[in-house]
Amino acid sequence: MFEFTIKDKDILNVFLKKFSDFVNRSYKFTMTYLSNPMLADFRENERLILISVNKSVYQNMYSFLRLNDSHMQYAAFACLESAVYAIRLYYILAHNPNYMHDFITKQDFSLDYYEYEVAEKDKDKEIQGEEFSVKEFYFGLHRVNTFELKNSSISTQIIDQNVYLGLSCGKELSGELQNEVRKNLIGAYLSLSKHTKMFFNGGLDEELEKVEDEVNAVFFEYIKKFS
Repeated sequence: MFEFTIKDKDILNVFLKKFSDFVNRSYKFTMTYLSNPMLADFRENERLILISVNKSVYQNMYSFLRLNDSHMQYAAFACLESAVYAIRLYYILAHNPNYMHDFITKQDFSLDYYEYEVAEKDKDKEIQGEEFSVKEFYFGLHRVNTFELKNSSISTQIIDQNVYLGLSCGKELSGELQNEVRKNLIGAYLSLSKHTKMFFNGGLDEELEKVEDEVNAVFFEYIKKFS
């Protein structure tokens, strides 16, 4: 398991372990819901699409964690970007039957367009506090992965003014790169937490609730240190 060596490493490493457990339990919970016609009321072609999109969320989330272990940060961040995109897509398809039809039938389906439609419909609703935005997190990741944010994309790879020439970022990550991993790990958790909540109409899972309570406790303890 990848470990942080930067400030507050102990609590961050506990959070990393708890988040990995949360990914495992959340995957089992969501797939149990989607594979059961008694819980998930979808047509079979819709169910297949949602299962595929959901698998993309978790396969890429697993890859993000495993590639962090190998210090292959470019690949890790790319997998996280794909996972978060799949979370955005699942939200649109699962809760809007007309959008599902368009996704199946239209070659030029645009996720951004349908997200805009949803935002327009909801803009008159009362906003209760600032909420983490999966979409904004996705675009932040995309800017790093496409080198639009050059500082985060390049300077984080430098350790003691040297660039590791191997495929990975070396045996030790720079403090700046570890901060980028930390930020993305927290974004990954918040994104996956929002995704998992979409499945609660399939019932509750005591083991998932326990794992989520544990990771939440560590998360809030960490946030308090920097608030």
